[in-house]
Amino acid sequence: MRKAILDKNKCDSSPFCPASRSCKVGAIKRNVKEFFNVEIDIDQDICTGCGVCVRFCPRRAIKIAEK
Repeated sequence: MRKAILDKNKCDSSPFCPASRSCKVGAIKRNVKEFFNVEIDIDQDICTGCGVCVRFCPRRAIKIAEK
């Protein structure tokens, strides 16, 4: 089964994360602590592995992998 994997070292944790906005099933969560203190996480139980988020991530921090 394919799933999206986030490389937190590449992710800039933007509060405007275009990848999270592109996810049709809501698998990419933005936990906003302060304006520029945001934690991005991918819920593996919800992710369908469609790959849309990969195309929208400007930092190339998301990849699709077999689980």
